[in-house]
Amino acid sequence: MLKSILLLSTLCTIGAFAQTWSFQVTNNAGKTATGTIEGYQRFCQCLETTQSAKIKNTNGGVMKLFSTDDCTGNFAVLSKGSTQSNAQWVNSVSVGVDGIPSFGPTQCDPLF
Repeated sequence: MLKSILLLSTLCTIGAFAQTWSFQVTNNAGKTATGTIEGYQRFCQCLETTQSAKIKNTNGGVMKLFSTDDCTGNFAVLSKGSTQSNAQWVNSVSVGVDGIPSFGPTQCDPLF
């Protein structure tokens, strides 16, 4: 019984670390780019150099939208499955595990 509990606990822990987080950004021309990260972390993606007409939280956990380029300051929350239209004001997004600090961005390359 103890071995079963330990195995189940280990599998749940591995599952948490194997999480894939994703979101989509669509520009005014209708072209869509997908951002993904792996693992038990939270990542900040700079969008300052990317035209962002719409942003969709496909599986980004509690996704946060920032007007700054480094995921600091005030933010709007975008729930899983939701889309933010008229997203030109968004200069960075934070995706992944909620309740931990984001890492990145190290640079701000366009997604398109």
